[in-house]
Amino acid sequence: MRFPIKIILLLLWTVCAAQDCNDAPPRKPTEILTGTWSESVYREGTRATYKCRPGYRTIGSIILECKNGKWESVYPTKVCMRKPCGHPGDIQFGSFDLLEDTEFLFGSRVVYKCDEGYQLVSPVNFRVCEADGWSNDVPFCEVVKCSPVTAPENGKISTSLLDPEQEFTFGQVLQFECNPGFKLKGPREIHCSAGGDWNEQEPQCVGECQLYSIENGHFWPTKGHYKEGEEITVQCNYAYSLPNNQDKITCTKQGWSTETKCKRIKICTIRNYFQNGFFSESKSYYLVNTAARYQCKEGYATRDGKKEGFITCGQQGWLNQPKCIKICDIPQFENARQKGNKAFLKPNERLEYECMDGYEITSGQTVGVKVCDVDEWPTLLECYEKSCHLPILQENLYPDPKQDKYKVGDVLTFRCSNGLKLVGPLSVQCYHFGWSPSIPTCEKKVKCCEQPPEILHGTSKDSNNRTYCHNDVVEYNCDLGFMRRGPKKIQCNNGEWTTLPTCIEEERRCAEVPKLVHGHVQTTDLSYSHGSLVEYGCEEKFTMFGSKTVACNQGNWTQLPTCIETYQLGKCASKFFEDLQVNLYHNEFYKIVVNYSCNWNSEFRSTECRRGKWVPKPQCPEMKSCAPPPQIPNAEEMSTTVNYQHGEKISVFCKENYLLRGQEEIICKNGQWNSLPRCIEKQPCSEPPAIQYGSVKQVTSSEADDENLESSTYKHNTKVNYTCQEGFEMIGREEITCNMGKWSPSPQCIGIPCGKPPLIQNGAVLNELNTYEFGERVTYKCYEGFNIDGPAAITCIGGTWPNPPQCKDVRCTAPPQFNNADMIDISRSYYFPGDKVTYQCLKNFQSEGSIEITCIGGSWKGDPRCTDNSCGFPPQIENAEIIDFIKARYQPGDTVSYKCVPPLKIYGKPDVVCINKTWSELPQCKEEVGKCGPPPSINNGDILSFPLAEYAPESRVEYKCQKFYVLQGSQFVTCKNGFWTKEPTCLEACTTSNEIMKKNRIELRWVDSEKLYSRTGQELEFICMRGFHRASNSPPFRAKCVEGKINYPRCI
Repeated sequence: MRFPIKIILLLLWTVCAAQDCNDAPPRKPTEILTGTWSESVYREGTRATYKCRPGYRTIGSIILECKNGKWESVYPTKVCMRKPCGHPGDIQFGSFDLLEDTEFLFGSRVVYKCDEGYQLVSPVNFRVCEADGWSNDVPFCEVVKCSPVTAPENGKISTSLLDPEQEFTFGQVLQFECNPGFKLKGPREIHCSAGGDWNEQEPQCVGECQLYSIENGHFWPTKGHYKEGEEITVQCNYAYSLPNNQDKITCTKQGWSTETKCKRIKICTIRNYFQNGFFSESKSYYLVNTAARYQCKEGYATRDGKKEGFITCGQQGWLNQPKCIKICDIPQFENARQKGNKAFLKPNERLEYECMDGYEITSGQTVGVKVCDVDEWPTLLECYEKSCHLPILQENLYPDPKQDKYKVGDVLTFRCSNGLKLVGPLSVQCYHFGWSPSIPTCEKKVKCCEQPPEILHGTSKDSNNRTYCHNDVVEYNCDLGFMRRGPKKIQCNNGEWTTLPTCIEEERRCAEVPKLVHGHVQTTDLSYSHGSLVEYGCEEKFTMFGSKTVACNQGNWTQLPTCIETYQLGKCASKFFEDLQVNLYHNEFYKIVVNYSCNWNSEFRSTECRRGKWVPKPQCPEMKSCAPPPQIPNAEEMSTTVNYQHGEKISVFCKENYLLRGQEEIICKNGQWNSLPRCIEKQPCSEPPAIQYGSVKQVTSSEADDENLESSTYKHNTKVNYTCQEGFEMIGREEITCNMGKWSPSPQCIGIPCGKPPLIQNGAVLNELNTYEFGERVTYKCYEGFNIDGPAAITCIGGTWPNPPQCKDVRCTAPPQFNNADMIDISRSYYFPGDKVTYQCLKNFQSEGSIEITCIGGSWKGDPRCTDNSCGFPPQIENAEIIDFIKARYQPGDTVSYKCVPPLKIYGKPDVVCINKTWSELPQCKEEVGKCGPPPSINNGDILSFPLAEYAPESRVEYKCQKFYVLQGSQFVTCKNGFWTKEPTCLEACTTSNEIMKKNRIELRWVDSEKLYSRTGQELEFICMRGFHRASNSPPFRAKCVEGKINYPRCI
């Protein structure tokens, strides 16, 4: 039983353990089955070997084994993977896109495209990863070109090309300039666009008009330069207007259609209020040479002490400004008056006043002083009536009337008793200064006088040769043409004659004789001297009443006669007048009004003949005589003892340095002397006022003593003459006079108009006119390349234009040469401020810093430097040779590759680099020593194969960078003598953002996106944002991405 059981178990094991495969090994898309597989059944354990199809690869063998009736992978991890192709290759001025895949594997497709401004010149724009690598060659991008441009008529093109007629490349900018007097119509610059066309139509140079400002107005649009046919609208300031009240001006071929200037309508405007005062008129403006009235507030006054003043409108505005200053008003006076003529007082200033005749202040004095205190100032200054006390009298001398006190004007008469004789005046009068004349005396005996003395140019009425006793009176008359100075009469006073008069030539003349109604006069003179006589006559049938002769008396004609028709007259007797002893010239009178004078008075009275009677009745009442004239203080002596009759006059003359205030003559009226004048001291003046644009020409003093003409004070009645500077004319009187401490109004010097302003080199006047008023300004502007030296505006002063500015040349000449550098741009004869010139270093030289210079203020700023950092011949290495072409010089960054002589292997990096004049570490050639470990890792990249723990000699591994990173160096590394050759690096991409560009005030020139990725080595071009310009120390505006960094330009 045991044996069968063993047989059954053996059969069962055979059935379970050995199951064949009924199908051939499977076919796969990425693998090729090796060998022949035509059987229908394959025994268990049969193995099938696969190899990868072209374009695929694996490490090791791919084997399937028949197990349990199925084909199973012996090494499940081993599969055929798409073979990588490595980097397809970058193109200059372009990029590519990887379609569908994320890695460069077999079957991958990349499509190339050119940067803006470049175009593909290759037949295809793609590459495909095939089994043996990339298909096709890397395509080529060529810069887009634009057609040539010709310079506009009356203009030129600024370009860096040697031949302006050749084609222009993408991005190239052409700048246009017009000749002087022409304006660009169109863009100032155009650039070659990405489509091969110029971005705008070429400009033209057309005639232009310039206008930067309009004096006394504004306009729009404000562009500075205007083309032919363009129109501007002008709005002039208040009180200004364009010619003919226009408001629009047009640019024509000949310039502006009308004068570009708002001219004054000759007015001045005012403000309603100013400090401490206000304008009292409602007008808002005033014409030239008219005055505006203003008033000061209470407690304030103008400079000349008035409550109101005037300011005058001149060509350039108000000639003076209103001003009200704090004052003490002159108080009211009662029985007093001010000494001087002040209109107000400043704080702490003195006011002197004096009492009227017959009055005094409480202290008994006749003069007082008050000091201006604005807080305590009287409104009234009062003098009280003065009186005279009874004088001390000699015994036997009796006054009449006798009182203790006498009012001013009272007359005191005297008599002597006991048969004594009165010596001196019969009467004296009480004046404000006391009794005058001196009190008489009583004498027992009196002496007689000699014959009265003779006077020059005069005679005495008493021509008898007789004895003159005490109190005898002699009267004198002056010859014709002479005026009496002093008393008319002299008196014998105890053997002495009183003061003699003098006769002086009269300077006052009379004008032409007045006309007489119904009468005529036989004379044709226009002027008559004192004492001249003329005779009148009446027409036929008219009768003359009055004296037919009239005389010139101290500048006035005596009373004229009248001519009356004879038939209308009735008769009145003249005997009545004879009884009155009046002065008449006819014996009969008719119906007429008659003027008559009494013998003791020259004043005329009137009466009319009515039906044979005089109405009113003519009469000459008896009038009192006056005491001898008073001796007025500070007047020349008038000592006399003779009494004067009613109506008699005597002239008053002040002493030297005193001025007469009041009537020149005093008159005896009914026993009293009336209208007494005063002799006040003459007040000097301070320095005469200075006038703008004028000076003092002559100083003339009316005094005989001129010693003080050069001092700081000027005597009363001194005259000062002014003269104006050349180019100015005088308004007002050229002469002013000192009158009691105050100068009369001074003149003004007004400038005459100017012609055209002077020409300056390299500049011109804006909006030039033919004539300009005094004070008007013009503004100069320099041509391009020139800066103004001095004030740009000058003013018309006195018919001339003083100190015109100059235009300083701030252009730069040809740029300098720098060692080891060449200028890229075309050299010009001159450059404008702000122009830049770019240099490039010679071969084998590199720049240090900026390679630009800038024209600033007429000189070049900047110092491009090019230094030689290149390397010489690469060094020799034992048992090694250089693979590359050997050059005499190598630039920094250039590499040289070495290989060893077989069978030696290279140790170290086979590539050496030129770095700052020296070569990097050199490799060595040695015998091969073994395998390599895992390949080195790189930043931002990886190998394309599965990493192994070790690699056999000469094994090769391929690297790939992440997206947007650029592989630098060989994409392969090889295991050499136990070391991997130099691994590549993945250069970081650059990212530009809107934030960075805003900070530097720049933007991308040809790209509109806010963020742009660019690979290392790719160039970007920037421009300044609108309204900003390039900073003087800014890096170039064409920047290159260098390992994730961009040296951004800057604008300010």
